[in-house]
Amino acid sequence: MVKAVVGDETQLKLAENRLTRSAIPSQVGLVIGKLSSNLDKGFVYDLVPTPSNDNGEPPCSLIDGVGVGNSKKKGSSRTKSQPESSTLFVDNEWVSEHARQVSRMLLGGMKVVGIYIWVNESSFKNSAITLCQTVKGVAQAASLVENDWNERLLIHISYSPLRWTCRNCSLAANIASSNLRPCDFKMGKVLSSLQTFRCTYNFDIRLPLGHEDGRHIGRFADVFRHGIMIHAKELRSSKALIDGKLEDIIMSLLSRVEMLCDEADRESESIADGGKDSRNQISIEKPVPQLNLGAQRKQYNISFPRRVFIPWLEGTYICDYIKPSETVEVVKDNCVDLMSMEAPTDASEILEPEYEAPPLITSTTKSFWDIAAHDSSAAKSDNSVSKRNEGSTHRKSAKSSDLNPMVAVMVVVLSIIVGLVFFLIRAA
Repeated sequence: MVKAVVGDETQLKLAENRLTRSAIPSQVGLVIGKLSSNLDKGFVYDLVPTPSNDNGEPPCSLIDGVGVGNSKKKGSSRTKSQPESSTLFVDNEWVSEHARQVSRMLLGGMKVVGIYIWVNESSFKNSAITLCQTVKGVAQAASLVENDWNERLLIHISYSPLRWTCRNCSLAANIASSNLRPCDFKMGKVLSSLQTFRCTYNFDIRLPLGHEDGRHIGRFADVFRHGIMIHAKELRSSKALIDGKLEDIIMSLLSRVEMLCDEADRESESIADGGKDSRNQISIEKPVPQLNLGAQRKQYNISFPRRVFIPWLEGTYICDYIKPSETVEVVKDNCVDLMSMEAPTDASEILEPEYEAPPLITSTTKSFWDIAAHDSSAAKSDNSVSKRNEGSTHRKSAKSSDLNPMVAVMVVVLSIIVGLVFFLIRAA
């Protein structure tokens, strides 16, 4: 259990100045850092505000006693005259989605370890349950590996008076205000203590299509996730570990699978929307991650998104993934939208150590199912040929066995006739 938290003073002071200069009464965002269960300590590297949703609405707002959002009132500002009954409204789904996408961009031991909230003291106290629900949603969304979360941080920045407090939120099944427990919080030099190193890992995974009984063959995405988790257990003996774990490689592989699944979901939604107006047209095939592997006989070649690295804070890096059809310009946009940072002006600062592997399936390459079908038909053909050969041999042996007695009888008859001829000649 985390009992003390140290935040990077430089980055947190920048966030504090940004918030105090703004006129917004509330803001919610993600806490980027690391939790150490061995030390019962947490480290905070930066605060990343959650952007407005697709409709341009802020992810959180203040609601007074009669249910009116203060942040949506014209000319609203941060004042001490806000009603004591004001509570927070937080768009949990939007904040969780932000956490899910940001977690893909973090390297090594860095994670989304919680949320921060910029709001007055009374509204914070009135919104404890809401904030606990938001913290739990963020933890679930940002953890690609199952059972990777049991506690997260909730940092409150109050502006009346200006004060920082940190609470440990235990993510139990039942959400209650008692889940929040205060912990010591101070600022210091955190980022400067980080070390950066490079490690290249080449992997080759063979994925089983089913169990021994030949059943339970699922979707491509499910089989791939299961295969990666099995592969992750084999990586524990690697020397390039972070806190005894090889999370960076595992998270990177899972992130790429999630991106393929996201793309498949978007394609499915567009197909469904288009199908409403064109039900009589030819149906479009399912995206590859949604395919049932047990029913496929076609060749598929899926290119993994490539990982690129972007400079972040004090010599550290974050990462992003680009598809074969995309350029690094997409990465720059993601840095601005998701991480609330300035995009690199020099494209050479973005590192691209990975390259696209040549396709394993070509026009002359047969798929697994083609080979399996060919072997099966060949086996049946060989079996039928052997049966035909066996039948013809049997018929030949039967004919030869029937022929032998006839020859013997003919020889005996011929001998008798020859003997009679000689007897008649001598008698004459």
